Formats: sequence, C-alpha cells, structure tokens
Amino acid sequence: MQQNTTSMQHQKIAYSIKELSELVGICERKIYYEIKEGNLKTSRIGRRVLILASEADNWLSKAEVQAT
Repeated sequence: MQQNTTSMQHQKIAYSIKELSELVGICERKIYYEIKEGNLKTSRIGRRVLILASEADNWLSKAEVQAT
C-alpha cells in the first residue's frame, strides 16, 4: 500500500518554532516573522506555540525561491 508523500518526511505532527527552524535550516527570527506576517499559521496548546506539520508543508510549498 502506497502512502501519500509530502514535501517533508515527518516524524511528528507538530513542531515548536525552534524545531521547525532547525528542520528547515533557517533562523527562528524568520519563523517569527512569517508568523507575524500571517504566512505561517500556529496552534497553541497551553503556553506552547506549535506549527502543525501540514501547515509547515503548506508554508514551504508557497515560499518564494530566490536565486543567490
């Protein structure tokens, strides 16, 4: 049976901001900026701010790629 694949292979269903920044390879400040701009949606459980893996995939699929 074949499983659906996404842009990232997930071990978790949600990530902290620190975990997502490490997974994607960008600084936490950029993650906070994307949240503030409304580009990346978060969920809150108690005091923890989490990003669902599905939201991370959606955000990455819409990310602008810039040549360096």
